[in-house]
Amino acid sequence: MNELQIVKLENTDISQWDFSMLRAELQSRLDYYASLVYTDANIKDAKGDRADLNKVKKAIEDARKSFKAKCLEPYNALEPQIKELVEMVEEQRLMIDSTVKDYEQRKKDEKEKAIKKYYDRKAVVLGALAEPLYPKLFDKKWVAATASKAKYEEGILTAINSAAVHIDVIRSLHSPFVDTLLDTYVDTLSLEQVMAKKDELEQAAQRASINFTTAPESTLPTSAAVPETQTDDSISMKIYATQSQLEQLTDFMKAIGVRYEML
Repeated sequence: MNELQIVKLENTDISQWDFSMLRAELQSRLDYYASLVYTDANIKDAKGDRADLNKVKKAIEDARKSFKAKCLEPYNALEPQIKELVEMVEEQRLMIDSTVKDYEQRKKDEKEKAIKKYYDRKAVVLGALAEPLYPKLFDKKWVAATASKAKYEEGILTAINSAAVHIDVIRSLHSPFVDTLLDTYVDTLSLEQVMAKKDELEQAAQRASINFTTAPESTLPTSAAVPETQTDDSISMKIYATQSQLEQLTDFMKAIGVRYEML
């Protein structure tokens, strides 16, 4: 590989290299190496050829790094001064930015209060579910500076009407698990997941040979109708169950109006 004149590469500025000549010469030598067959008998030759190629690679890489450092010398001399100017600007920019962000946040908070006030006024159709549904129905786009009052009011009404329709659908199922189904809807805003929960509870009740007499929701017992204090016939017990079993059990208790307390 000496024909590649490594010494010349090492001692010549890379900007003076004749790349066309070097490329042709390098390809010729590499083609030669590609034609060789190395065996255990001539492994010493393979190691020597590998060392020659390592030297050529190092010579090229060293020349590249040296030239890059030389090119960067003017920039490296100016970089600290440039950064100093940027830091001066950034310091003042951050102070102004803080003022602007404080203003924007206050305007956003004011807008969100107006949104909540409007929601509370219009969400009476959702009854007791209005408050827990608000975080789920709230859309961050409503408080954007570009969102007009008419726009966010329209969004609020659309969200409330959609939720009201879904709640009516859930109540129309007349399921003994209506409270759990409504909780599921509040958590997910998904009728699909509500129906999946309904099927899960009904299948669990069937496996447990529990029969519920379906009735309109107005006749179903609710937590509000259950006394807050234990009556004389109250019973305390310990229950050993998996998390899934415990969730199903509490759903069943809700369905029949049993008051329970987690200790």
